[in-house]
Amino acid sequence: MTDETTPLTSAVAGGSGYVALPPYQGPEHVFPGGVSPRSRRSRMKQFQCCIGITFIVIVLVALGLALVFDDSLSKGDGSPSFFLVINDTDLALDPMTPIPDEPAAEWALQEAAVNHQEGARSVGVGIKALGDREILEEGLQPNEVNTPAFRHYRSLSTNPEARKLARRGYVENQATMDIARRFNYTKEPGRSNIGWGPQIVLPDPTVLRLDCDFNARYRRSTGVCNSKEHPRTFGASMVPYRRMVAPDYSDGIAAPRTSHEGRLPTARLVSLKIHRSSYETDSNFTVMLAVFGQFMDHDITATSLTTSEEGESINCCVAATREQHPECFPVEILPDDPYYKRYNVTCMNFVRSAPAPMGRFGPRMQLNQATAFIDASVVYGNLEQRQNQLRSFINGTLRMFLTDDGRELLPISANPADGCNRVQMTRLGKYCFESGDDRANENLLLTSMHLLWARHHNNLARSLHEVNPHWDDERIYQESRKIVGAQMAHITYNEFLPVLLGRNLTRAKGLLPSSHNLEEPDTYNPQVDPSIANCFAAAAFRFAHTLLPGLFNVSRDNSTPEAMELHKMLFNPFSLWNEHGIDHALNTAANTPVMRVDRFFSLEVTQKLFEGNPDDPVPLCGLDLVSLNIQRGRDHGIPAYPVFRRHCRLPPVDTWEQMAQAVDNSTLASIKQIYESPQDVDVYTGAVSEPPLEGAIFGPLLSCMVSDQFLRLKLGDSHWYERKMGPQRFTKGQLAEIYKSSLAAIICRNSDNITRVRERVMERQRVDDNRYVDCQNLPGFNLDLKAWSESQQPPELHRTSISREDKAVRVMPKESKKEINSSLHGGSIVNV
Repeated sequence: MTDETTPLTSAVAGGSGYVALPPYQGPEHVFPGGVSPRSRRSRMKQFQCCIGITFIVIVLVALGLALVFDDSLSKGDGSPSFFLVINDTDLALDPMTPIPDEPAAEWALQEAAVNHQEGARSVGVGIKALGDREILEEGLQPNEVNTPAFRHYRSLSTNPEARKLARRGYVENQATMDIARRFNYTKEPGRSNIGWGPQIVLPDPTVLRLDCDFNARYRRSTGVCNSKEHPRTFGASMVPYRRMVAPDYSDGIAAPRTSHEGRLPTARLVSLKIHRSSYETDSNFTVMLAVFGQFMDHDITATSLTTSEEGESINCCVAATREQHPECFPVEILPDDPYYKRYNVTCMNFVRSAPAPMGRFGPRMQLNQATAFIDASVVYGNLEQRQNQLRSFINGTLRMFLTDDGRELLPISANPADGCNRVQMTRLGKYCFESGDDRANENLLLTSMHLLWARHHNNLARSLHEVNPHWDDERIYQESRKIVGAQMAHITYNEFLPVLLGRNLTRAKGLLPSSHNLEEPDTYNPQVDPSIANCFAAAAFRFAHTLLPGLFNVSRDNSTPEAMELHKMLFNPFSLWNEHGIDHALNTAANTPVMRVDRFFSLEVTQKLFEGNPDDPVPLCGLDLVSLNIQRGRDHGIPAYPVFRRHCRLPPVDTWEQMAQAVDNSTLASIKQIYESPQDVDVYTGAVSEPPLEGAIFGPLLSCMVSDQFLRLKLGDSHWYERKMGPQRFTKGQLAEIYKSSLAAIICRNSDNITRVRERVMERQRVDDNRYVDCQNLPGFNLDLKAWSESQQPPELHRTSISREDKAVRVMPKESKKEINSSLHGGSIVNV
């Protein structure tokens, strides 16, 4: 049976997969001729010798080619076998082409039967359901401030625009469920959904039309107008996540995934039995890997959470006598739970992700509030209003808080109900912070990364002002923002991805920067959708939670051991107010080894999440992040582990015998203990349980899902920093400076007083590699901005029209709404 370790030299492509090479038998017969027996025997020997030599040459050439091919694609060299052709298909995957998404299901009902009247009736049912929900919310009490449930809610903050969209999405879902009931729709066995049906046009007082300038030098804050063919959707903020594979809802529409053959184990039971604690570190890498990964993840994903109409949190663990919110999906805690039974806890609060409006009858989708592009929106915000709040409007700089000793900190948040500020700290004049992303205060190290990049923007802005003193505030701001986004993307693809995927696979997928080959063709492919995959946001990219250690090395000089527990760093950024606070935090991340990527998690993650500090008026009982991850995947209708293995062209795991080839025996035994079928195994559990590929930190399925998403982010971005064409491009001189960027240099340039770092701060020092160097000796420590001087560049490279986004939006005439909606979605229209 073919598996990840099958060598390419043992098989040859056939019509359906790979077949073994038959042994060469030689010619079956020789045609007679008019020659003597001796001559015939001589010629026979010559012929056989010739055939033999030819065969040997063919074998040697084939072996050589196989070894060359195997060097870049075999598992043993760090690249996964999902490039192989398996699963009865002869269509090989081009490693530099994204995997095609699974086609959306067709509408399961007769479209002719769902006429205007029937559709309008179901939409009316949906509107009534929303009204009933809002009445219920008026009588509900939100979670108390500073409780673990409230802090979890704050870590998944939903902005007002997303709340409005979620209300429309809720109406659409309720309408779809109503029309399915009335037309007797039942889900077929296995993974299926109702598909996409007629369009729904809900009342909307402002229908806006985009007025895109595709020659604009700078990105729009919301990510729109990046794609000419899909300007409103491809990679933009406030759009649904993309589906790599079709969703698997228990009712085919919106209900969370359940078992196909029995009953799914509770998420908490999966966490206890499979993802128990472990303390095995990965000495090759540092916590800086996880910190930068979370920071970059927040740049491209921000799942909208269901809230009340006014944006308040929802308490799903209410008394049995009270009515539960319809969007509740709490994690069940069993009576014999070894941790929670001590606190008499039987329910872990969990609210479903907000439904995204699609404008059509169909299955539930979830909303991404962030732009998909690596554009540093985590620093600036992905709405123009947010960006304006963070700007000083003075020489392109960001608004900062200046301490008495002259240090720049992020703008302060004085909101006592933000889940972070504490009375004890505000009395001391220490507050939490504001940034481009509401999750900035989630943990101390993440806040430090926000501060680092905000300072970096201001340093760039000041230097650009010196180089081009005639530039106005807007030009300096936009150019600095463009450089920051490019440097962030370069670090992601040059330092971060090679650690995750291994350098060989990163190269094979075309994900390494082109700094060594400046003549490579233009990167942009307008057919590629860069939008974030639902499974990436809800499962695959949550792998980093396995990296988090329970204890962090907070020793200031490494001479005396000093450690801090992870849960005490959550919503606790106050040490940044101290002198060298950011230096201390960054050194902590650079000096603490991460855990291995496997199925084991620290107790700090599985018991003490958002527990708070002893001086907080909250119960000393935290949340379980693993349970929340698994529950989120089921909430989103993310299909099971075997589905994604097939989609990635990996050997199947449809039976326990097949799964034994993908995970170790101990893991398989734990999985079989609680799951009734391989078809039930959550993809999060299966993916983190796979042993890592050589040279990578995780296994083949995560390698497939992660590399495919980052390939899309590169190919589908018309503003990608390495583009060779278009007004968005950098000049060769500017790009040469961008290529010098490193996270180490960013830290050196923008910390308080860090003077020595490892060149690759996400990796630890080895015997003769990655040693400490003086900051001054880092190539990118001082970015040479002369390449941005207009006096040294052709004038046409600096011509740009900078228009504010509110001037580029026009109100669509009422008479054209129906026509354009119809052309966008097709099919019949249900207009209410």
